[in-house]
Amino acid sequence: MEEVEVQDVVIVGAGIASLTTPLGLHRLGIRSLVLESSESLRVTGFGLSTWTNAWKALDAVGIGDSLRQQHQRLFRIVTNSTILGLRTSQMSLKTKVKLFVLRIIDMV
Repeated sequence: MEEVEVQDVVIVGAGIASLTTPLGLHRLGIRSLVLESSESLRVTGFGLSTWTNAWKALDAVGIGDSLRQQHQRLFRIVTNSTILGLRTSQMSLKTKVKLFVLRIIDMV
């Protein structure tokens, strides 16, 4: 007789949330299976911004502090026009109550 693997949760896609969720489920004793269509890890140049709610989720599964030590915190966002090269907007992320916590994971 063929053995069948039983999963409690099936997660489609292997993005950040899809890879963090199984860790949390495992800690609760819930089995999960992650399905990804890509056959291998694609490493390309990119920057990933993680905001406050993402850090709360990473803290909930116990990896937030480790990641904070590895990635820079940003204190200001500035956007410029690609046509004129002039500043179009800016936003300060320095607050006393940590409404916005933005860190950049830079993989170039």
